[in-house]
Amino acid sequence: MRIRHRSLANEPGARNDAGAVDLDLAHLRSFLAIVRYGGYHRAAEALHLTQPAVSRHMRRLEDQLGEPLFARRGRGVELTPYGEQAAIELGAVLAAHDQALARLQRGDGDAKPFVLGAIENLVDPVLPELIAVVRDQIGDRALQLRVDRSYELVERLGRGGVDAAIVVDPRGTPGAVEIGPVTLRWWAAPAVASAPKLPRPLPLVAYDPPCGLRDLAMRRLADLGLEPELTAESPHLSGVHAAVRNGLGYALLAAGGDGLRAVTHGPLAEAVPTSLWLLLAPEHRRLAAPMRAALWRAATRRTLAAAA
Repeated sequence: MRIRHRSLANEPGARNDAGAVDLDLAHLRSFLAIVRYGGYHRAAEALHLTQPAVSRHMRRLEDQLGEPLFARRGRGVELTPYGEQAAIELGAVLAAHDQALARLQRGDGDAKPFVLGAIENLVDPVLPELIAVVRDQIGDRALQLRVDRSYELVERLGRGGVDAAIVVDPRGTPGAVEIGPVTLRWWAAPAVASAPKLPRPLPLVAYDPPCGLRDLAMRRLADLGLEPELTAESPHLSGVHAAVRNGLGYALLAAGGDGLRAVTHGPLAEAVPTSLWLLLAPEHRRLAAPMRAALWRAATRRTLAAAA
């Protein structure tokens, strides 16, 4: 990929040939994964690469651009001012590349299904209302549902693999639209949920990292002064449910399941509100307003049902 006469290529320190720099897309993916996941180790896991490979990508990219993208801070890294600019510009370039490639591979966009991505926790509470809105907006085009975790849906949207996604953690995606709240609660097996006192440390069941819901649970427990002990983790909601059902600990979720009970007393009884975010391919921006309205209707209906 060649950047010619653009702001990054024209930085005084940028090393280029006649105003052009050829950048490897793999290097850009590594850079943006570090930005998105907060470090080299998690970026390597998300990209299925080794950490040394990601480090080599960064050295090569910084050498080509002639500026450092990250600065060391303790045991982690943070973006330099130049890195912040690069994340915005190169993120837009990579997204445009992936979406264009996906459209070319599909041929006629309307001949393929509209792919709606949603996090697992959203499937039961509000998804039917959102699906109805999408069907109304896309007309006769087929609809396909992709249920996955936030970070996977963010990646798929960037590659053109989904047309729209509803997530709890947009991970810095440009153009993310906040569409409304979702209420999270602590769930446990009935015997665990009804225990008069919380165990110390608190046994926690969570998704594998990287995961915004996991991070939120950790922050919430820290705010309550409770030390978590990770007793089970899973890449999927079914695994989280199984661990909780078998008494391995507490999980912060939008909805329960068979054999799970919401905690109704003590410090974990208070609901934890968070936001849902809508990520859209540029050609589907018109969906933002009707999907926000659908989420509000679904949330209102659930509130009335709970009060009845």
